[in-house]
Amino acid sequence: MLLAAWVVGVLGGATAGVLAAMVADRGFEEERSGRREVVAVLSENARDAVPGHADVSKASATVRWTTPDGQIHTGRTTVAAHSRAGTHVLVWTDARGDLAAQPAEEADAVVRSSFVGVAATAVTAGAVWGSARAARALLDRRRMRQWALEWERVDTRWGGRTA
Repeated sequence: MLLAAWVVGVLGGATAGVLAAMVADRGFEEERSGRREVVAVLSENARDAVPGHADVSKASATVRWTTPDGQIHTGRTTVAAHSRAGTHVLVWTDARGDLAAQPAEEADAVVRSSFVGVAATAVTAGAVWGSARAARALLDRRRMRQWALEWERVDTRWGGRTA
């Protein structure tokens, strides 16, 4: 049973890790291909959007951009706090033309995919190890009951009394 647990844990964990990393990498690639950077125009002074005009380097402000099919969209994004209305800023949009977060760069995506793979490997190996420990505990309990019954039979044959 121990050998089977090791084989399943190592091979299963490695397989799960590789598959999880591949799926995550594919997801990051789809994210990168589905988003594009567009030029937007600030509709307001960024400093005016900061409550109480606090001393900050970034502010959330309203921007306006046009999608490739000619539709005009507006939304809020983070810009430099000193930006004025009419300033051109770069924003990321999804396939529908809505604001989206900047996709992970390729190197960052590789690191994240690797972490996903390592986590999947650890979870799979942990599940196999835990299952093997549980099976061993059940088998040990069963052996202890059988041993107790056998001792009871032996004690009765030797003239002893069972409790």
